[in-house]
Formats: sequence, C-alpha cells, structure tokens
Amino acid sequence: MSLSPSRRLEARRAYDRTADAFETVAWRAPTAQRFDPRPANDGYRPYRPAPTLKEELANLPAWVTIAGGGVIAALMGALLGGALHI
Repeated sequence: MSLSPSRRLEARRAYDRTADAFETVAWRAPTAQRFDPRPANDGYRPYRPAPTLKEELANLPAWVTIAGGGVIAALMGALLGGALHI
C-alpha cells in the first residue's frame, strides 16, 4: 500500500523520516516535546528524612565507643593469638 503525496509529507513531519506505509516497521512513537524529570510532589515531604550515619554516630553515648573498642581489641587479640598458634 503506497501513500499519497500529502500523507507521505505528513509522515515525514510526524516521524522525521519518509515512510512507505503505516506498518509496524514504518511506525515510530512520536517523541515528547517537553519533559520535566522531577516528580510532581518533589517539594513536599509529610515525614522527616532519615538521619545520616554521621548524625547517628554523633548521638551515641560515650560508653558505646569504649565498649566497641574493647570488643574489637579482644577480637584482634584472639585472631592474632590464633595466627601465632599455627
């Protein structure tokens, strides 16, 4: 099925190339002229954002740092003792 000259010109304008027929191969979806990538509700948050890792660590009590350091030192000592045992 061939196109009339006016339909061929319309296809050229719509799809930015000449088309011989309106078939699956000849058809391409028209591109959007404008697109805004932001979501519609970009500026509104009904909840508080989650705290960052830096804020979480700043809120820890001092004894957690001391206890954590002791646990890490004990584990490193056990690993070193096991390595020297071999």
